[in-house]
Amino acid sequence: MSLRTRHESPRTRHEFAKDPTSRQPHMHIIDISVTLRDGLAAWPGEDYWRLDKTLRIAEGGAANVSRITMGLHCGTHVDAPWHFGLSDQTAESLPLDRFITPARVVDCTGVAQAITRADLAGRIDGTAAVLLKTANSGTLESLASFNRQFVHLDPSAATYLVESGVHTVGVDYLSVEGFFAEGAPVHRILLAARVAIIEGLDLSAVEPGDYTLVAAPLKIAGGDGAPCRAVLIGQTASGRVGL
Repeated sequence: MSLRTRHESPRTRHEFAKDPTSRQPHMHIIDISVTLRDGLAAWPGEDYWRLDKTLRIAEGGAANVSRITMGLHCGTHVDAPWHFGLSDQTAESLPLDRFITPARVVDCTGVAQAITRADLAGRIDGTAAVLLKTANSGTLESLASFNRQFVHLDPSAATYLVESGVHTVGVDYLSVEGFFAEGAPVHRILLAARVAIIEGLDLSAVEPGDYTLVAAPLKIAGGDGAPCRAVLIGQTASGRVGL
């Protein structure tokens, strides 16, 4: 068996293939997480990412050791129901089957601001998890300043996702709903129905289609949210990503 790894810009994509004569499908792993680094946009009022040195070998330390400061909703992360007080469930008790699951990437790049029921109707039938690719994708990774006009879900879309039996929703900016939307209706509709929310994805290098999502949150006791490392896995006989 041979192991082949390929790095592609602008996002990291890994391809693992068996012997070229094998008819087994290729497996592609696409990193859809935002890089935590200085300059990454954060929700106004929340802590920005910061990495501080504790020890450095070059300065006489026994090892290189660092510490981080960040809000729980910085970069690619999940929301717990307790974030909006809908239940006492916090990050450490979130069901992992919501974050390791078949998923569909849906192209919403033509939506200018709010994704509605009409934008999703007929496109997610039988899908357990839906990741919405919009014009937001790539802006966090590029270190663009915070954009208050980001594309988001409206309540009709959230209700449609719940009615369709979707158990996980992922978006490519720092919130599923508009900037400081009064009453946070989209969060409340989804979290009250126990729909898992993943925010801050980067789907810029992902083609619409069906994948396996892996985005387990950190096990933070009492966390209203938690960072996660999100990847998509796609398998096709042709070697293309997605279905």
